[in-house]
Amino acid sequence: MPPYGFQFPTTTLLTFSSLLTDPSGSYTNVLSEATAARTKLQLSLKSVSDKEPGSSALAIIDAVQVYLPYLKGIIACLDADELLFRGEPNFPWTSPLTSYTLSSPILHLPSIHSEHLFVLLTYVLALSNHAHSILDALPSFEPNPGQKSIPHMSKEDDQRTTAGLSRAVDLLCQASGIAEWTSENVSLKVDPVKQACGGRVGGQKWPIESNRETFKGLSMMLLADAHLTAIRKLLLPVLPHSLFSPPGPPLPSNHPSPSLLAKLYLHVTSLYNSSRALLKANSSSSSSSSSSKKLFSKDKSNTIEIDSVEGEMIVELKRYLKKESQLSMALSYKWLGIDSAEGKSQKLGEGIAFIKDSLERLEDMENSKLKSGIKSLSMRNSERKKEERRNRLGRVEREIEDTNAWLKTYIKLNDTVAFQPIPPSSSLVIPPGRPIFAAKLFIPPSSKFEPIHRLPSPDGEEDSGQKEDNDAEQRGEYAGKGNYF
Repeated sequence: MPPYGFQFPTTTLLTFSSLLTDPSGSYTNVLSEATAARTKLQLSLKSVSDKEPGSSALAIIDAVQVYLPYLKGIIACLDADELLFRGEPNFPWTSPLTSYTLSSPILHLPSIHSEHLFVLLTYVLALSNHAHSILDALPSFEPNPGQKSIPHMSKEDDQRTTAGLSRAVDLLCQASGIAEWTSENVSLKVDPVKQACGGRVGGQKWPIESNRETFKGLSMMLLADAHLTAIRKLLLPVLPHSLFSPPGPPLPSNHPSPSLLAKLYLHVTSLYNSSRALLKANSSSSSSSSSSKKLFSKDKSNTIEIDSVEGEMIVELKRYLKKESQLSMALSYKWLGIDSAEGKSQKLGEGIAFIKDSLERLEDMENSKLKSGIKSLSMRNSERKKEERRNRLGRVEREIEDTNAWLKTYIKLNDTVAFQPIPPSSSLVIPPGRPIFAAKLFIPPSSKFEPIHRLPSPDGEEDSGQKEDNDAEQRGEYAGKGNYF
């Protein structure tokens, strides 16, 4: 169940005093503090990777928030030439979203912007995983697959669940906003580095995380996860009815509008499909980049071949996006059918057509390649993946049971009372989806320190805003300033 549980990247220890030279000697203390902040991040990532007691995504979030202001200050001082690299830059990171034959290797990234990119990636994944942990800790009201007894739901459980769902939605929207900001502001600065390196980091391909489309796809995926979590909150007041009443009509009076639910699921489907398209295009373009350059380059002797600049996305994430998009589409058809049959127009035939289509999609999910594809999963974290598959299969089975009950009731009602024709599925009109919210705007933290001597503007003059501030300081304050008669 959304959100997706990510693996974190890892890094190794790094000392800025050995990586950078400070000609003026003005940044010795802050570089030491920056090293300590990065070490805290490295240790928090290592503790989660080693599954140490007390390790959590929240600790990683705290470490990133401490380190980012120092990193921003270092980047500003490098741009102003007040800090210089002693040799070739080297920032070691592993890639959590790129597929490798064996374990993920340590990539020695040759740019401060690559460091910035992976720190923000860590931030995004930590926020999503923290939302995942909050939802996992909530009371479980839905019976597990094969469980006959129904868990008890108290008022305190209901309040705790509402607060947890709201917090998870906020975290996922925040993660989506950071991923969107990174694609527009940091990924573009990494592209020239990839070109200069000839598309390779040592003997490895550049990871898929270094591509702008990856962060755009992550942003859409996280926003879709946030909408699904919000739908869970929307349906929470009618959960007792869903648990204790047989599936089918009528809906309780406090049930959310079927039309609204259908449009929300359609929007979720479009977000997942857009995310899949971006990530798929990102992976496929990397595999074809080398061959296309060889075919169309006129002067093969003088060109630098970018051989598979990005790698392939991990199969677990591909499978997750495909399943969630299919399930959301099936549920949107189910609620469109209920809205047609239960609405003022009472188009029972149209409702039956929608629900039939929904049931076919759900049964395809249960019986198609999605089920047989389990054999091709990697052995890494197999027990956790099996548990996730069992939970997801339980969701599909419950939806099949529920949708089948609605369909049988409507068919019986149509055969005995309404006698409406059932239109073909190709004639059904699908409305556009409807969002509830957008990604949260990410405002980068202020730098912990700034260059002592600011860079001049391109025309050789001071920045206009700074010049105005200096003029204002020279003019000073005086009694009655601004009061002219």
